[in-house]
Amino acid sequence: MPTVRSVGVRARDQDRVHACAALDRALADGQIDAEEHATRIALATDARALEDLHDLIGDLQGESDLAPMASPGTAAAGLSRRGRPSVLSAVIRWAVLLVVAALLFLGVRACASDDSATGTYGSAGYLEPRAMDDIVASTGILLGTTVVDELMFYSEYALLRAPSPDDPGRERRYQYRDGEWRQSDDADRDRETAIVDLADLGPGVLGGLVLGAGASLNIAEIDSLYLFVRNTGAGPAISLHASNEAANEDGYLEASLSGDFLSVTPFDPTA
Repeated sequence: MPTVRSVGVRARDQDRVHACAALDRALADGQIDAEEHATRIALATDARALEDLHDLIGDLQGESDLAPMASPGTAAAGLSRRGRPSVLSAVIRWAVLLVVAALLFLGVRACASDDSATGTYGSAGYLEPRAMDDIVASTGILLGTTVVDELMFYSEYALLRAPSPDDPGRERRYQYRDGEWRQSDDADRDRETAIVDLADLGPGVLGGLVLGAGASLNIAEIDSLYLFVRNTGAGPAISLHASNEAANEDGYLEASLSGDFLSVTPFDPTA
């Protein structure tokens, strides 16, 4: 698994957004699973070097808009605004992704119980404000504490990582689907991992960020969105990534647990 380094050509916010978009595509077409996607997304949003982002998506099939690695001389002159632009390939790529997503959605709906995300909460599933509030509340019941390493929301499921109560060098992982938490395999955990207390989340903050994401990120029609709550090392934060996959529009923001924006990288049609 690639690790984040602190040397090399510096990554821009837009580079991180492009890397996250490539990871979203890899999740959608089955190249990586949900837990690996969550791990790589966390590394991508923390990446300081462009090379780190290339390491995170280098083993994946398909093109990306991530700026190419430049020679030292070229880097000194400045990075290009975009890497390997191709309108046709972008259209084809996102069209395929939408078809796959539609097939997955239809498959889920065909066999879904009343406890499914969309069946319980509506079209946005676990990204509906009420659903996110319910999931946050359920973590305290599950763990007996609201202190976690990370909580990540997708429309059809949520992922939770928390320190093992028996060994802080181990991490317990859970997936929330169809109205219940299921524990997956434990993993090694860095004892220095920064934690976040979900009890510090302001009321309605998660739902407000999701509902306002289109305006905040300059994306008129969002068809893919996820967010996670974690401690970045600089403090607890909510990270949200949204896109219009068909139009190749991506944006990213970070906010405090009280809902104040820490950084916003909206879609830039001129980039």
